[in-house]
Amino acid sequence: MTGRLANWPGSVRTLPLDRLDPQSARDFLLERTQRGRQTRPDDTVQAGALAQELDGYALALEQAGAFVGCEHSTLADYLARWRRNDRRVQGWHDAWLMDYPRPLATTWQTSAEILPETARALLDTIAWLGSEPLPRSLFCETGEDAGSAGRIARRAQSLSGLLAAQSPDAPLDLEESLARLAELSLLQAAPADFDSPGRLHRVLALMIRAAQTPERAAAARAAALALADTVAVGDPMDVRDWPVWVPLAPHLGALLAEDRDGAGGVESCLLNELGKLLYAQARYAEAEPLKRRSLAIDERVHGPDHPRVAIHLNNLAQLLKATNRLAEAEPLMRRALDIDERAYGPDHPSVSRDLNNLAALLQATNRLAEAEPLMRRALAIDERTYGSDHPDVAIDLNNLAQLLQATNRLAEAEPLMRRALAIDERASGPDHPRVAIVLNNLAQLLQATNRLAEAEPPMRRALAIAERAYGPDHPDVATDLNNLAQLLTATSRLAEAEPLIRRALAIDERASGPDHPAVARDLNNLAQLLQDTNRLAEAEPLMRRALAIDERAYGPDHPAVARDLNNLAQLLQDTNRLAEAEPPMRRALVILLQSTAATGHRLPDLDPVQANYAALLAALGLDPADSAARITRIDMESGVAPAPLPSRRRRSGWLGRLLARLRP
Repeated sequence: MTGRLANWPGSVRTLPLDRLDPQSARDFLLERTQRGRQTRPDDTVQAGALAQELDGYALALEQAGAFVGCEHSTLADYLARWRRNDRRVQGWHDAWLMDYPRPLATTWQTSAEILPETARALLDTIAWLGSEPLPRSLFCETGEDAGSAGRIARRAQSLSGLLAAQSPDAPLDLEESLARLAELSLLQAAPADFDSPGRLHRVLALMIRAAQTPERAAAARAAALALADTVAVGDPMDVRDWPVWVPLAPHLGALLAEDRDGAGGVESCLLNELGKLLYAQARYAEAEPLKRRSLAIDERVHGPDHPRVAIHLNNLAQLLKATNRLAEAEPLMRRALDIDERAYGPDHPSVSRDLNNLAALLQATNRLAEAEPLMRRALAIDERTYGSDHPDVAIDLNNLAQLLQATNRLAEAEPLMRRALAIDERASGPDHPRVAIVLNNLAQLLQATNRLAEAEPPMRRALAIAERAYGPDHPDVATDLNNLAQLLTATSRLAEAEPLIRRALAIDERASGPDHPAVARDLNNLAQLLQDTNRLAEAEPLMRRALAIDERAYGPDHPAVARDLNNLAQLLQDTNRLAEAEPPMRRALVILLQSTAATGHRLPDLDPVQANYAALLAALGLDPADSAARITRIDMESGVAPAPLPSRRRRSGWLGRLLARLRP
């Protein structure tokens, strides 16, 4: 071992290590070596002496026992070899500096000195990976596996070259090297249901890395990076490729854990891909530093105006948008669009992606009139580039349909949603999360057009898809739960709806924190249900909390804020606080009128809120003519033509609809 004190980290986190009492340790050594060792009359004494030297550390006992069994040595011979190595280890081991004990270092050195060069090179390489089971695909050389594993295997043929670069004088036999490491218990067995040659204990990995000379460490880490790059194939945001990415992720995380001077394209690519996986899994706090590091590397390597930089800007902006930092996200999106338009021209698919992302942010910030032409331009680019049946076209159609629905053009939105659904089902199969997204949107439109019986099956199907793809605690599952709960509420199944809403709220608070708009949505829905079940005192603080979240997130003039104000005013009205209810209800009406004026389309929530305000004015004792005049004045001040009052023939039905509550 060529360890030097300067190579050992000074602040390594202490790791727990199992220990056995002296008698148990001695008995373990005798049993562990029973089949392979050369027996001697004093074996019990020698096992006791070795157990004492190893200080009962289970990891050291296992490796010592494996050595004796594999080499068919005596316990006395191993003990003598161990003590010789220990004298050398004492020359550099510092118990105050190193957070693992000397017996482990000596045991490792004793095993390392009998490793073939290729096995040692392999061990040096995988020491830079994680302590979880190593995917078998990392070491495949034939490519005979099916599907994603086969793609990995074919690319992993370069592993031979990577190891040969570290030990050029030794013939490589990869399977023999892995077998040798396993025989000596340097690789621990993986769970039976995981296709893996084993896992490297994290303490052992730390010792191996720290003992490498700077030159050896650089070569080993470079080999690990190149190996990971050959294996990391497919789309980390596509659940169909998660069988590749999920087992690989902890090893990429360990390999990329530290910022290093001179990091290049391979590291940038792996950081970006791992960040995308974590983002898809809603692990935003873990994803963000990876995305920022990847962006910084490519800005340094390629300059600030390279298309690769635009990719990273877009990815980071999407994360900022998901975590409700819209003001931070927008300049990144606009910069990415500018880079791609200059690099590729105005009609490139990368430009379409940028337009779509920016349009979605504009829609989220209630700039619908600005968003729509960007969405239509993105759709036109992708249809020209890919044809009418490409998954990217389905994304464009779905986004545009959502905007049309938000601006009350439901008849225009529905055929776009159905077309997007058909494309995604053909391209990705019926159980892909992209299909679930469109199913949910279509179900929402069906509910908005009072086709509740048609809406429920696609909602339940979307929820089932998301739970299978992401597990039960993903934000997409929370969205599906919320939508289904709203439909159950609309069909008077409140007892079924409540646990779904509470589960959605718990998911979103864990995933996004207590101040995210998704949490406000959940709080509003739960408060509405509590109000419907006459638990008004429980409902009010939830409504006020939702309003505070949305005002912080979107500002005071967003339709989501109008929704919250309307719901709160309805509750105040139900608790006979009519004067207190009027200001928030009027403010909700003004917000929706201003948004309608800005888009040129009457928002779907406007008429119900206007009706609610008219009912409130009537409850306050205003004459119907005075109420109508006040509403007309508010309409005109907001730049919206007044809606015609219902005719006398329809008035009774209109009055009945006044009390309908606006739902999120």
